[in-house]
Amino acid sequence: MPGNPVYSVGQSATITHTITTEDVQKFADLTGDDNPLHVSREFAEKTSFKGVVAHGMLSASFISTIIGKKLPGEGALWLAQNLEFLLPVRIGDTLEITAAVTAFSPGQRILDLQIQIVNQYRQAVLTGTSRVKLLETAGPVSAADALPAGKVAVVTGASRGIGAATARRLARDGYAVVVNYRSDAAGAAGVVDSILEQSGEALAWPADLTDGEALDRMLHAAGERFGPITALVNNASGKIVSRPFAATTREDLALEMELHYFAPLRTIQRVLPDFAAAGHGAVVNVGSIYADGTPPPHLLGYAAAKAALASATRSLAVEYGPRGFRFNTVAPGMTDTRLISEVPEKARLLHKMQTPLRRLATPEDIANTIAFLLSDDAAHLTGETLRVCGGLVML
Repeated sequence: MPGNPVYSVGQSATITHTITTEDVQKFADLTGDDNPLHVSREFAEKTSFKGVVAHGMLSASFISTIIGKKLPGEGALWLAQNLEFLLPVRIGDTLEITAAVTAFSPGQRILDLQIQIVNQYRQAVLTGTSRVKLLETAGPVSAADALPAGKVAVVTGASRGIGAATARRLARDGYAVVVNYRSDAAGAAGVVDSILEQSGEALAWPADLTDGEALDRMLHAAGERFGPITALVNNASGKIVSRPFAATTREDLALEMELHYFAPLRTIQRVLPDFAAAGHGAVVNVGSIYADGTPPPHLLGYAAAKAALASATRSLAVEYGPRGFRFNTVAPGMTDTRLISEVPEKARLLHKMQTPLRRLATPEDIANTIAFLLSDDAAHLTGETLRVCGGLVML
């Protein structure tokens, strides 16, 4: 089997064959199953079948044909099979054997197939499920071989700052980009316009990500416009509020967790079926160096939520790695966006001087790192946190 192909859920192949007396006799000779029900017309007519019935496994043997010749084709290894025989097959019946992909794991190179065999009357005579292994081919396999051409990214909180820079960068990398925003319609429209001016594809869509129904509407619109989502950047953030712990309420903590932990996980859950349909997918969660570095005072809720998100990212990387889905975190340091507009100038200067590179990050610094983690160049990176902080945190 040349290259390293990708299979999509729903992809199918079909073959046909007409059962003959010679087929039945050859199968009996090969297997030793010369049960008179299959080879003696005189005997078979005395049974409730009133005629010769072909071996059930003769019909099932054509599953091997479709696996070895059509889907996935040469080099496939049949691992497992479940069968249900529904109707007898007679000599002279024309069978149509169809295999359809129900799941594909690029990492394990395993295909799950739904099998159906029907006769000339469109009656199902056999159904079942198959599991097939794609054998490794000789020679190096590039990461690009494992990925299909269609690239669709959703970037949350993309009307300005890191999200906007990320949307523009991914569009330059060939992604169709969904620019999510909550309230800044003008900012999102500006991002989309800048992408369209560069001959890219983009769609602005409003959705408060704490609202599951709004999230579903956005993802449905993305699929309708561009096809299955293959990349997700969870970047949306609310205002970072400095609050002493003694004045922090349960509601304050719940709000931080809802926006910075539960909403990203909910979004990931919604895009997993798209990843399965595409055969691959990658997620970058935008975290914070405060999740594992020394946090500033009075940001307990924010830092705790980002730490929880980083931990969840690693867990998802373990769970979905065998299916070829990747999950990573980008942890920015202080970045020159509106999010830090209320940080006193003195504090920003101090942060610069404590940073080995002596500057704040730009939105483009973060966007470039996100783009790398979504790219083919990072095809063997998952469960990692890349800290884009000018060296302020080194682990």
